[in-house]
Amino acid sequence: MEEQSPQAVLSEQTAVSANNRLGERLQAVRKQHGLSQRELARRAEVTNSTLSMIEQGKVSPSVASLEKVLSAIPMTLQEFFSDTLEILPPIYRAADFLSIRKDGTENLIMPLPEAGHDGVYLSRQTYSPGSQISTEWMIRKGFVGGIVVEGELVLRLDGNEYQLGVGEGFHFSLHRSHSLANQSAHDCVVITVSFSDRRA
Repeated sequence: MEEQSPQAVLSEQTAVSANNRLGERLQAVRKQHGLSQRELARRAEVTNSTLSMIEQGKVSPSVASLEKVLSAIPMTLQEFFSDTLEILPPIYRAADFLSIRKDGTENLIMPLPEAGHDGVYLSRQTYSPGSQISTEWMIRKGFVGGIVVEGELVLRLDGNEYQLGVGEGFHFSLHRSHSLANQSAHDCVVITVSFSDRRA
């Protein structure tokens, strides 16, 4: 067997390293978009084994093949190779949340990557005793839903009043006249999700 030159060995190792980095990046992007390997392969019309080998760095895909896979995410080649592409971890630490305090309430908003694009917001709201928020709440157009996980909450909606306890929830359009209040002597904690109304 002919012995490889140091340059050839280095070149081969560099290619393997590049394939590994590309595969790891593709896998991270796929998972960040909530796609299984099988689902992405189906969308891209490639075999599951082909996608698996790319992610493991065992094969080097052509530009056309990579572009085909990325378009199923969807993502462009420029975005995929961009230095500004952030591969976000699947967890959020307490320090990662955006904290907004207003009118006796504290909103801890999870910085979801979809928030700016899709208008989706997930937050943990703490209402101190006697606090109340109304009308202009997080977003001006859209819907909000929530579930009480601690304490008691009073929802006033279009002139009607509703008392909510632990395990009970709500959902309504933010266009409607409303307020949320804690009239008890203890904190009230609510997990909420709100999203933009694309019809508005």
